[in-house]
Amino acid sequence: MKKNLITALILLSLFGCSFFNQKYYESAYNEYSEGNYQSALYYLDEIIKENDHVYEVYVLRSKVNLKLGNTEQAIKDIEKALLIHDDYEANFIYGKILFDNSDYKNSIYHFTKSLEQNNNFTEAYLNRAYTYYKINEFEKAIADYEKAYELDPNSSVPFVNIGFIYGLIGKNDLAVEYYSKAITLNPKDFNAYYNRAGEYLTQRKNKEALSDLINALELDNNNQEILFLIAETRVKLKDYQNAFNDYTKILLIDSLNSLAYYHRGLVNIALKRDKAACNDFTKAGELGYFEAYEQIKKYCTKKSPIKKK
Repeated sequence: MKKNLITALILLSLFGCSFFNQKYYESAYNEYSEGNYQSALYYLDEIIKENDHVYEVYVLRSKVNLKLGNTEQAIKDIEKALLIHDDYEANFIYGKILFDNSDYKNSIYHFTKSLEQNNNFTEAYLNRAYTYYKINEFEKAIADYEKAYELDPNSSVPFVNIGFIYGLIGKNDLAVEYYSKAITLNPKDFNAYYNRAGEYLTQRKNKEALSDLINALELDNNNQEILFLIAETRVKLKDYQNAFNDYTKILLIDSLNSLAYYHRGLVNIALKRDKAACNDFTKAGELGYFEAYEQIKKYCTKKSPIKKK
């Protein structure tokens, strides 16, 4: 009997910390999920008043404090969680906090600890890869992205990021190869089309670039940056009428876009529509794009005939 009592006391000392107000925790989690962070914080604070040694409560409160912009308190919470239980989730969260504060060395340390504790944690590989990228450790970044792909072979994200790194270090053919792999996996990956278009433009493959930009625009219809790139690429291909149409689309979205007026004016010159071009240059100048006045002098100012004596 005495032996059983001692065993029970030992178990209580080991696991007693796990007893806490589960209803409050569920309420806190639901409030957090719905974006009601102050309400979530209330429930978590109430739990901690009764039991300040619950790992998952401190983990959740760190997330809540991050959403509320309370970074210092979030760090205190995650450090407390790690003291209670050195676990992969807490290390991962700490790694992200440190990354956001540009402490990349310690961020990598905690992502690595997280992966040592759970080597199938895809998000940790992705985040550590991005951190390696930030400190120019490109080979390590690529290795982590490849591992992330192994764990989630349906995701195009690792291939897009590998492509970006290869493009950054001048291996343009490899960049295109990985963007193409990403598109095969996910034909709706905007970044893959956009970035591959950039590589094609670098290689002066304007037709291929235009095709990718059009696909990107289908995924983000009102993206003015894409519309500009499409129009500029059409100009390179001497497809002036469609370039004119693209600049017109931009102006339908943003009627005060001086740059669009200016470039549409240049397209109108190419189409031999001098009057329309002058109207566009004038509008661009009125909106503050002063380079337009050089074009006005060149194309729109009529020279007075010289009178013969």
